[in-house]
Amino acid sequence: MSKKILTIDDDVDLTDSIKAWFEARGYAVRAAHSGAEGKKAIRQERPDAIILDVMMDTDADGFNLAYELKGDAATRDIPIVLLSGFTDHLADKAPSFEFVMGRDWPATEYLKKPASLQSIGEAVERVLGS
Repeated sequence: MSKKILTIDDDVDLTDSIKAWFEARGYAVRAAHSGAEGKKAIRQERPDAIILDVMMDTDADGFNLAYELKGDAATRDIPIVLLSGFTDHLADKAPSFEFVMGRDWPATEYLKKPASLQSIGEAVERVLGS
């Protein structure tokens, strides 16, 4: 059975590219385009790994979802690869991310956008232990 990946990002072109890249390598991939849509997709079918953007509907949408998943016994062990350019916006948006400071990181890996599909694939393979 192929590994299931859920990619959650408001950039439809990026989720389409990630989906095509992973499907060509035998993974089953679904896409969601907001934290709320991602949460619904996780309830419908639990993924083996999640690729998650930080800034979607709100500046911290992805962080909020990641912390929620890590706080739930049913989802806390799903590895999360954060894929975002949020670090570029920290200086301007610091108050939006203050809640992250001093907390356990909610992701297994972090990749800064833009990241190559190869880098994303390697990160997912690491978190899956492949």
